[in-house]
Amino acid sequence: NYVVVKEDKEAVDNLNDEDIKEILALSKDENIGERVMNSIAPSIYGHDNIKRAIGLSLFSGVPKNPGKKHKVRGDINVLLCGDPGTAKSQFLKYVTKVAHRPVFTT
Repeated sequence: NYVVVKEDKEAVDNLNDEDIKEILALSKDENIGERVMNSIAPSIYGHDNIKRAIGLSLFSGVPKNPGKKHKVRGDINVLLCGDPGTAKSQFLKYVTKVAHRPVFTT
C-alpha cells in the first residue's frame, strides 16, 4: 500500500474512465475507513488510533462560514504526544510525503 502524490490539477486532468470506476467502487466499500487506516504507514505495526486520526486529517474537514460573518477553515490539525517508541516522527514523516499541504514540526 502506498500513495503517490501529484499536483491536484494534474491528478484530476489525468483521470481516465478506469480510475473513475475504481474511485466509485471504493466509495461504495463499507470497509473503506479500515482500508485507508491500514494503508497509512504500513511499515509501522499497530497504533490503530493514531493511524485513524491521521487518515481522517488527510481527508480534511469542511470549511464553514456561519452567518456569513467569518470563515472557519476546514483544516484538521493533529498533535501526537506519547511515549518514546510510539513512532511519532515516523508517522509525521509519512504524512509529509502524502499530504496535500503538510507542515512538519518537532
